[in-house]
Amino acid sequence: MSTQEVIRMLSIDDKSITTDLDRAGYRKMGVVVKPASNYEEARRILASEAIDLVVINLDFGGADGIQITRHLKAQPESATLPVVLTSVRTTAKVRSGALDAGADLFVEQPLPRQYFIEKLKQLLEQRTRTTERVDAPGDARFSLVGVDQSCPIGDLSMSGILLSTDLEIEDGAILTLEFDLPGNKKPIKVTGEVVRTIKFNKKTPDRPTGIGVRFADFSGDSERRLERYIAKTTHTDGKMQYYL
Repeated sequence: MSTQEVIRMLSIDDKSITTDLDRAGYRKMGVVVKPASNYEEARRILASEAIDLVVINLDFGGADGIQITRHLKAQPESATLPVVLTSVRTTAKVRSGALDAGADLFVEQPLPRQYFIEKLKQLLEQRTRTTERVDAPGDARFSLVGVDQSCPIGDLSMSGILLSTDLEIEDGAILTLEFDLPGNKKPIKVTGEVVRTIKFNKKTPDRPTGIGVRFADFSGDSERRLERYIAKTTHTDGKMQYYL
């Protein structure tokens, strides 16, 4: 969040309550509110605009916030999008239900707007730390249909890796990867799922291309060593080139 001036928030709530005056108050604090009153409206906004996070009012009877959260987290294009659920109900059952559905944060309402925005910023800062991508030298090694493969690393984060390759690998394929990092005597070993293929596009020639793999299971202390490398490298390479 430190490099982002404006938070683009999709709010699923009663539009008659989310008034123009209320949205103007958020805008003064650096938050642009995009209102939606149901899942279909929310999907159209997500497909056409860049959204940083989704906030859903569980007390709004016009939409099932738990089901919407599950839908968003089940789709590859929105699985990593932070979802915040809010409610005036503060029982353990409501809170656990929200988190079990996949919400990244549950917030009790009512809260002063400024305090609420601070909680959103903290969530985005936390997510940025886990998705920030850095360059990594060398190649990643894996086996595909029984054949050993090796390809350059496009970029790397705690959540996944971009493999710079023209190989045809179906989404959903599970790869067991290993790769070397500077300062590490042992390779990083991790299992991940192929989540997308980015092909060259003349309209966006500078966009990285290759195969995106989302990490699922690290071997030994690989996760800790990768986290240490990324934390050190982000001081000199702050690019966020690609998201899983």
